[in-house]
Amino acid sequence: MPGNGPGLYPTKRKRSLGARLRAFVRAARWALARGLIRLASMAGKGARKSYQPVGIGDKRKEGARDAKTRWEAIAPVLRRYDVRSVLDIGCAEGYFVRRAASDRGTLGALALLYARAERSSLMRAFVTAAELRRWPQFDAVICMSVVHHIMRAYDLEAAQDFIAACASRAARVLIFEMGSGEERAFEHALPAEARHQDIFVRALLEGAGLKNVRVIAETRAYHQGATRLLFAAEPARKNAG
Repeated sequence: MPGNGPGLYPTKRKRSLGARLRAFVRAARWALARGLIRLASMAGKGARKSYQPVGIGDKRKEGARDAKTRWEAIAPVLRRYDVRSVLDIGCAEGYFVRRAASDRGTLGALALLYARAERSSLMRAFVTAAELRRWPQFDAVICMSVVHHIMRAYDLEAAQDFIAACASRAARVLIFEMGSGEERAFEHALPAEARHQDIFVRALLEGAGLKNVRVIAETRAYHQGATRLLFAAEPARKNAG
């Protein structure tokens, strides 16, 4: 066999100019793709904070919303109702379901969207009110910062139906929050009554078959210069699971 040395290695064939050009183009494409991904990641990190606090190991990054104050209001409610299972609808980075799973010991939690927690599971899906009604019940349902988006994308009737579906899955208590007409992004999308959160949201929750509706906290909204009220409410009657 012919070779480069004393017959040990085969002669290395030279690649054609066309083959070398194709290899160069492939390498350039991959380099460009990696560069674009890196730039997009850097731009995303620099453009805005995560919505909720996130942590990896000992590192922690604060979020754009005040999650700590809201959790301090939610935790006593979960203890009061001896909650052992939580459904968090629209949980963003999963802060509240992770806190619930870690603070409540035997608590099991199902979080929609991005949760990562021990004793919890996640689903990333677009869920309609009709689909939600087919789900099992949970002791507590958390629905925060979701319904105003439904109201803006669809209408008030669709938002009311979604709240009623959430209420049907809550066996003991519903934790609820939504944006208000005081926030610049929603002032033209929500009914004028939405500027009066206490009256407007209370009516929505009571219309969904909830009772003992009360405000448990008031925290800074996502948009500057506005606040959101955090509510807790009970199902008016025991829901069929």
